[in-house]
Amino acid sequence: MSSTRPQEKTVDSSHHMSVCDVMRDNTNEVIMKIEGLLPSYIESVTDLQSECLRITRDFFGTCYIAEKELLDKMGVDQKAIESFDKFLKIITKTTVSEIDMLNNFQRTWTENVMSSMKSYDDYVKVMLSSYAKMLEYTCAMIPKKT
Repeated sequence: MSSTRPQEKTVDSSHHMSVCDVMRDNTNEVIMKIEGLLPSYIESVTDLQSECLRITRDFFGTCYIAEKELLDKMGVDQKAIESFDKFLKIITKTTVSEIDMLNNFQRTWTENVMSSMKSYDDYVKVMLSSYAKMLEYTCAMIPKKT
C-alpha cells in the first residue's frame, strides 16, 4: 500500500542544524507558498469582477429590450426623457469621478505603504547591524567548548 503523504526529511546527524536554519527554512516555505498563490488570487479576483460586470451589463441589456417596447408604446414625453438623460449623465459623471478618486486613493495608499515598508526595512537593517555587532562581541566573550 503506497502512502500519499510526502516523506519527511531525515536529519543527517553529521550535519549541524541551528535554530536559525530551522526558522529560516520554515519561514521561506510559508513565504514561497504565499508567493505561489498570488497569481491565482489576482486571477480569481479579476474573474470575479469580470463576471459581476458581465451580469450587470446583461441585466440592463435585458431590461432595455423588455422595457423599450412598453415605454415606446406609452409615448413618454421627449422632454421628460431628455431631462432624465441629463440627470443620469450627472450621476454617471459623478460615479466615474468617484471611481477615479478611489483609484488615485488606492495608488497613493499603496505608494505610502511601500514607502513605510522601505523605511521599516532600513530601520531593521540598522538594528540588525547593531545586533550582529553585539552578538560578535558576546561570542568573543564566551569560551570555546573543547
